[in-house]
Amino acid sequence: MKKHFMCTHTFHSEESKSAFDAAAQNVTGGQMFAMMKNDHAELMGHWRGDNEFFYCHWYADDEDAIIDTLDSLGFGDLMMTLPNEMKMFLDTNSDLKKTYFEYLNAQPEAV
Repeated sequence: MKKHFMCTHTFHSEESKSAFDAAAQNVTGGQMFAMMKNDHAELMGHWRGDNEFFYCHWYADDEDAIIDTLDSLGFGDLMMTLPNEMKMFLDTNSDLKKTYFEYLNAQPEAV
C-alpha cells in the first residue's frame, strides 16, 4: 500500500542546480507532475524557494520507489534526496472532525 512521504532535496553543486534549471525552463507544471508519476511513486506537491533546500510531497510504495523515479529521470545525478514517511497526512480536504491521534494512527488511504 502506498504511503505519503516528504522529501528534502538539495543540489550537489551550483552546476547541478544550473543544469536542473536549464532542463526545467520550458517544462509546465502539468508536464512535471506527469513525468514523475508511475505505478510505484507519484509526485503530489513541490516547494522551492531561494535557499539551499527544497521539498516535495510524494505518494509512493516506499523510499526506493521515489529514488528510482528520480534516478530514471537523471535527477539523482543532480541532487540528494532524503525521503521521510509521514504517518499523518492532513489537509483542508481531510475529515477535519478527527482528533490528532486518530489522524496519526489511521491506515493510509488511496489517493
